[in-house]
Amino acid sequence: MRAPPVLSLILVFEAGLAIGLSRFLDPWLTCAILALVWVGLRRRGVAWLAVAGALGFGLGCVGRSRSERSCAAVLPAGILRLPVRLLEPVGDGVAAARPENRACFGEISIRIRSGHLLAAGTRWSVTGRWLPSTRFGGRPAGILIARELIPLSGTPGLEARLRTWVTGTIGKLYGTRAGLVEALLIGRRGELDPALKAAFARSGLVHLLSISGFHVGVIFGWAVLLLRRLRVPRGRASMVAAAAVFLYVAFLGWPAPAGRAALLCGIGAWSAVRQRSPAPGVLLGVTCLGVTLLDPWAVFDLGAWLSAAAFFGAMVFARWSERAIGPAAGWRLLFASLGATLATAPLTAAALGSVALAGIGLNFAAIPLAAVAIPAVLMSVVVAPFLTLPAQALAAGGGLGLAGMEAVARAGSAIPYGAFLGSAGPMAAAPWAVLFLFALWAIGRRNTARRAALRAGWGLGILGGITLLPILRPASADEGGGLALHFLNVGQGDAALIRTPAGSWVLVDAGPSGDGPDAGREVILPFLIRHGVRRLAAVVLSHAHLDHVGGAAAVLDEIPTEVLLEPGEPVAEPHYLRTLELAAERDIRWRPARAGDSLVVDGVVFRIVHPDTTWAHWGEDLNDDSVVLLVRSGAFEALLAGDLGEKGEAELVGRIGAVDLLKVGHHGSAGSTGPAWLAELRPRVAVVSVGRNRYGHPSPEALRRLARAGSDVWRTDREGTVSIRVGDSDMRVEGRSRARQYPLAP
Repeated sequence: MRAPPVLSLILVFEAGLAIGLSRFLDPWLTCAILALVWVGLRRRGVAWLAVAGALGFGLGCVGRSRSERSCAAVLPAGILRLPVRLLEPVGDGVAAARPENRACFGEISIRIRSGHLLAAGTRWSVTGRWLPSTRFGGRPAGILIARELIPLSGTPGLEARLRTWVTGTIGKLYGTRAGLVEALLIGRRGELDPALKAAFARSGLVHLLSISGFHVGVIFGWAVLLLRRLRVPRGRASMVAAAAVFLYVAFLGWPAPAGRAALLCGIGAWSAVRQRSPAPGVLLGVTCLGVTLLDPWAVFDLGAWLSAAAFFGAMVFARWSERAIGPAAGWRLLFASLGATLATAPLTAAALGSVALAGIGLNFAAIPLAAVAIPAVLMSVVVAPFLTLPAQALAAGGGLGLAGMEAVARAGSAIPYGAFLGSAGPMAAAPWAVLFLFALWAIGRRNTARRAALRAGWGLGILGGITLLPILRPASADEGGGLALHFLNVGQGDAALIRTPAGSWVLVDAGPSGDGPDAGREVILPFLIRHGVRRLAAVVLSHAHLDHVGGAAAVLDEIPTEVLLEPGEPVAEPHYLRTLELAAERDIRWRPARAGDSLVVDGVVFRIVHPDTTWAHWGEDLNDDSVVLLVRSGAFEALLAGDLGEKGEAELVGRIGAVDLLKVGHHGSAGSTGPAWLAELRPRVAVVSVGRNRYGHPSPEALRRLARAGSDVWRTDREGTVSIRVGDSDMRVEGRSRARQYPLAP
């Protein structure tokens, strides 16, 4: 029986591991299928493939069973109190912690707001809300939102004290750049400025902010270079450098990308000593296998797959450029960057909804800066306890490299079409996968540079012809000169963007943030960037609840805004107060929204019909104090009702009249959108901004009332972003799965 190729064994093992972890198939059915495959392959002499799949499946089942007994899986949702030991220092942010005295094991994430740094290894009695979740593949996860912390007795261990010391030293040496240094050295990005993090992502340089193969390779390379300067033989220098890398990655907790790179360095060092040259593909497969043996759930880790894909793409394209063009370092870097970007593009599009091509060129500046800054920063922290002045000198030099990286990222994020942003999912990955396969076909295995250029030209010509076909170019709601409204899919929350005929933009509410995704950062800003928006004429916040105001800070932090309107009702809500503080910092004009006021932008009238501080029920309920906005352009009228309930609706009955479109109040709750209100408004289209929730929104009662009123309901949880393009006598409404034309009310 001949042995199957190593790569085939590894791929089959990883597939079996993924099936076992995810329970994609019933375990007994999987065993039966593997037995049948083994019988069939045995006759062909490759039964080892079935054995590899069975071993992977068995390891996956064990890993899944173990994870189901972890604290992340067994902690009950809701308010609880439990003793924990912090595994890393934290001030105002998220840290890993290990629950104690519980019938479970493993780590959990805990959100802490503290005015001072809490040391790693310290024990605390935490009272807070546990929010369970599930990661991709079915791994249990969650976060504990701490409300009260009571210190418990206990002494931190040596490793915990070292972690606290590293964090404190970084803060002393780098001040405001401490967050960036922590991201570079220990992979913690929680303290990093969100605007800077977004700039790195949009410029295609976010790989510099995670502990990846690049970081490990830089440290390994500098260690070998230093040892060689000390006249240490090459083989021994490689082994010592690999050992240092292993210690560093172990201190980090073996994150999957860094673990793969550490294994790669170790195998490379061993090969140098033994004077062997393993095949790059086999080397990549073996290191990926090693990572999943250490942590089976790494098979579903996005960072691990991005690291492996980037290595594969860079290796293939760099080797081709060296053969077809020449060994010049510039060409190797260009094609390595191109290959890594194209190889990772399907993954980032599917998981994150973004592909940043700007990084292909920006890497020429950013990578040399990072290659100098990382060792300088690392050495400054290492020598700080012994040599203060040299540590400060190294920190100053590393700071220059960090400043250069920041400048490149900020400049790159402003490049038009430097980043392609859209909805995440398998369909988003399809065109990028096709592009990567086409690029592999273009360079081929033995193609010359001329033949590769010819194939690329054919592909670009075909693509250009396809884009000329009108059937494949659906009209955007922003094409033409009319009014356009976009009710964004932000989950359980509200966010609408309105574009005037002259191209000005108004944001009404900004979706949720907090413990889950930040709608401002992940939905609204990408939408604005795709549409080339550089300024907002106004931001209107209906009220201070988190599902309406949560994403506002991220938007105001990045997009210049002329005026902010909101009810001006004092509320002790941190996100609301942060938004007001940020508006003051950015010199954004603030106005309390009051009934009777109006804002005119390019002829479009935004009239505020509620709230009224003289109303008898003012201050009783934030929902009923929502800003209710009437948008009028020509014959078109739309009413955006915030979270207004039936009590507030009763106050407004008789004051508005018929409208063409209604943004349904309070996500379609049973206590909103009453019959008297609908009898007056008679909207042809009703948009319900809603996501997965535990409140039963939209309620069957509200939907029945809308149906009786003759309103066609469009829901963001089903249609995604709902866009409306307004013409002279009609409006076109588009969602994910349908589009329809409606005449305007006479």
